[in-house]
Amino acid sequence: MKIKKLLVLLATFIFALITPAQVLAATLTLSPSSGTFNRGCNFSLNIVLDTAGSQTDGTDAILLYDQARLTANSIQSGTIYPDYPGNNIDDTGGKITVSGLASVSSAFSGQGTLATISFTVKSQAATGATQIKFDFDPNNKAKTTDSNVVERGTVAAVLSSVVNGSYTIGPGTCGAI
Repeated sequence: MKIKKLLVLLATFIFALITPAQVLAATLTLSPSSGTFNRGCNFSLNIVLDTAGSQTDGTDAILLYDQARLTANSIQSGTIYPDYPGNNIDDTGGKITVSGLASVSSAFSGQGTLATISFTVKSQAATGATQIKFDFDPNNKAKTTDSNVVERGTVAAVLSSVVNGSYTIGPGTCGAI
C-alpha cells in the first residue's frame, strides 16, 4: 500500500513538472509607435497596457525622450485604474513617470489606455530619427525603479515586453507631413 501511495505521489510530482505553467505576459505599448512630426507641432501618444489575462494591482510606466528635440506638455490619466498618484514630467531630464493603482476591491485585467502624453516638437529641433522609450529591463524582474506591472495580491512583476516609439522629426509645418 505504501508503494502505491508513493507511486501516485511520484506521478503527481512528475505531472506537475511537465505541465506548462500559465505564462502571464503583460505589455506596454506606445501608440502610435511610429510617425513623422514636424517642428513646432504638437502630438499625443497613448501608453497602452495589455495585461494578457493577468489581474493587476498597478502599473508604472517610465518613458525616456530627447528633451533637446521634444517638450512633454501634459499627462492625461487613463481610466483603467481609479488612482494615478505618481504622474510626473521631468522635462529637464527627459523623463515621464505614470503610475496607476487599482482599488482594493477591484483589479484591472484587459487592454486599455494607461495615459495620454502631449508633446511639442521644439522649433529648432534637429530633423531626423528620434525615439521615445520605456525604461524597462526585461532581464531583471526584481528591479522596481523601471516600468512594471504588478500582479494582483502579489509583488510579482508580469510585464514581459514593451513597444517603444520610433519617430521622425520633419522640417515641414504643422499638418504637413
